[in-house]
Amino acid sequence: MHRRTRALAALLLFVVLTGVAIGVSGARPALEQGAAPLLLQGLGYLCAITGGVLLLLGDVGRDRQLGLVVLAGTAVMAVVDALTAADVGANIGAGLVRLICLAVVGVVTARLAVALVADRRAGS
Repeated sequence: MHRRTRALAALLLFVVLTGVAIGVSGARPALEQGAAPLLLQGLGYLCAITGGVLLLLGDVGRDRQLGLVVLAGTAVMAVVDALTAADVGANIGAGLVRLICLAVVGVVTARLAVALVADRRAGS
């Protein structure tokens, strides 16, 4: 499997795991979250880091830029989650930063998917 395809698979897995973590977290009362949402999100972050590193190791300069964006966004989300977990109260600003980073990683995932489809069509 090509490096870009594996990066896309890892980023899509990040999106799915983040959605599942949000769903599990939303289904439980705020003070009874447990470890499941944190574990799912942690696995998602590992997938995002894997996708970012695979893009960073690519031959195309544009892929390297996308890899840096994914790694930076993932790092910011992880720091925000760690700071939020340390403080039990809700923080609207941290939520907004996390949402922006999720959107950025989502856009990178979509761009990568479109680029892969275009490459396959051009090669066929």
